[in-house]
Amino acid sequence: MWLDIHFEKPFKESLSLYDLQARSLLNIGKSKIAVALLEQVVKIKETTLAEDHPSRLASQHVLADAYKGNGQVKKAVSLLEQVIKIQEITLAEDHPDRLASQYTFANVYEANDRLLSQHVLACVYEANGHVKEAVTLLEQVVKIRETTLAKDHPDRLTSQQALANTYKANGQVKKAVTLLEQVVKIEETTLAEDHPNRLASQHALDYVYKANGQIKEAIALLEQVIKIRETTLTEDHPDRLVSQHALANAYEANGQVKEAVALLEQVVKIKRFKFQKGHPSRVVSEDWLSYLSEQT
Repeated sequence: MWLDIHFEKPFKESLSLYDLQARSLLNIGKSKIAVALLEQVVKIKETTLAEDHPSRLASQHVLADAYKGNGQVKKAVSLLEQVIKIQEITLAEDHPDRLASQYTFANVYEANDRLLSQHVLACVYEANGHVKEAVTLLEQVVKIRETTLAKDHPDRLTSQQALANTYKANGQVKKAVTLLEQVVKIEETTLAEDHPNRLASQHALDYVYKANGQIKEAIALLEQVIKIRETTLTEDHPDRLVSQHALANAYEANGQVKEAVALLEQVVKIKRFKFQKGHPSRVVSEDWLSYLSEQT
């Protein structure tokens, strides 16, 4: 049972209880609920207490901690900068509260930068053929982000998608399918159907479906992606052309050669207008169309 704050009756004498409750929520990993509660507490204190009041600063500090735990790093940084700015004016350099705020501020930056660096390093590993090292590193990043960020947090989803792609490159196709299905499922409930991140994840899932022999699932997903891209992107947009080419490949793998040829004819027509003769993208589509035309 948790307490509720009603803004119509903001009893100042009860705020210490709410502070305590929020800290308890943080301790058991319920950062999202703690953030919601602390935002109410801080809002009240910011309207009733001076900006350098110890209680107000303490609650702001805890809220910044909660933001950090919830993956809202920018909000954590912004709030801590305010707190530290005030404490630098009102508190001695060695005051415990001032030092605590500076320490938390450093941790927020460090935690975010470390995970970002690890994510980038994993991508470098994969690009250089060190796929196993990339898998190990991304598994660490994902493990941390799954315990500190909400399921629909963009950073968490980005790392999960990167790990899934690396699983595929490492031959762990079933793991890639499972992880990408999770990502797509979440994004389909939180992002608009034409959101670039959602479409990119669906496209990535298409590739692992094909690698796993799930051709029918790949076709269904790509047809959905293309339907959206045909209404939101120009006919010569690279993303739209990539999706159409990929769908033609899936059609061929499913024995639908006529459908593959018809779609590739559209793609090649556009690429011949868009790209010079000999352009790699144009050549790939032309060669594939030539091959499939011989099969019909």
